[in-house]
Amino acid sequence: MKKISLSLIIILVSILISAGIAGCKPRIRLPEDKSLGGGNQWLVVSSLYCQLKSEPSGSSRDLGILRRGMVLKIAESKFSTDEGDQGTLWFQVQDSGQSGWVSIREVNTYSSEAQARSAALRME
Repeated sequence: MKKISLSLIIILVSILISAGIAGCKPRIRLPEDKSLGGGNQWLVVSSLYCQLKSEPSGSSRDLGILRRGMVLKIAESKFSTDEGDQGTLWFQVQDSGQSGWVSIREVNTYSSEAQARSAALRME
């Protein structure tokens, strides 16, 4: 009898706890982050030369050339859906008034402009 009562109490407590957890709403709401790069908002071109592309894809039209050590602010991030570079992360940047995309394969990312500029100086 004691075993049955104890079992029933355990089952009842389990049901109450799971119902309480299911009804909980999160109290902390994180701010939206539109960049896929997380906290990294700046980049430095790490390859000798890098193509600025019209779309986040290796097969898109070339808009210009970026040189090693250039520091640029990241406006947006997207993953490529092209077969050739599917899943590659691309960053939208602006250089001399022209907006375009660069691959993560060609750059290093940083959370602050100061960090990016310091890294660029070390590349010289």
